[in-house]
Amino acid sequence: MISRHDVTACLVTRGDQPEAMAKIRHSLIFGKVVVWDNSERDDHKCAGRYYALLDADTPFVYFQDDDVMVPPATQIALVQAHSEGDVCTANWGHGATPAGYDDLPLVCGGAIVDTLEPWRAIDRYAEHWPLDSDFDYEADFVVGALYPTFTHVRLPFHIDLSIAQHPSRLCNQPWQRELKYTLTQRARAIRDAA
Repeated sequence: MISRHDVTACLVTRGDQPEAMAKIRHSLIFGKVVVWDNSERDDHKCAGRYYALLDADTPFVYFQDDDVMVPPATQIALVQAHSEGDVCTANWGHGATPAGYDDLPLVCGGAIVDTLEPWRAIDRYAEHWPLDSDFDYEADFVVGALYPTFTHVRLPFHIDLSIAQHPSRLCNQPWQRELKYTLTQRARAIRDAA
């Protein structure tokens, strides 16, 4: 069993939700936290969480989105559910209708991941496709599809709809659904050819 001391929380933000980020940081059970703020560093969109993990010095990392609150009890349960040798233990983030994406984990509602695995997945993808802005937007789907294994758990978390439903958010862009599908299909093709 791993300990919370084996985990670095790696968060990504656009920099426009400082109050939400402060609440998230306060809620974390992990002593080590790295925040990739796209407004202050290179703007890697969602992929910023994977750039943040490059600064982690623990064997495992924790991810969550900046528009959710993951209770400490859920974070503890994620740590307890993750064993050494596991690649990814992700809280179910697909909602009631996974729309065909339940063959991969989403990290929005909290996930514990072996620190080396996201970049192994990214490197596999980069052998075939560029790490461009499309990748930056949809990195979670690419990386999730290329994990060799993962485990879903179903634990409580809360989406802050005042943030998540804002017209500027990625999921509310008219072009996002097609882009997500295209990049996920690319990653699945790489996965399935292996």
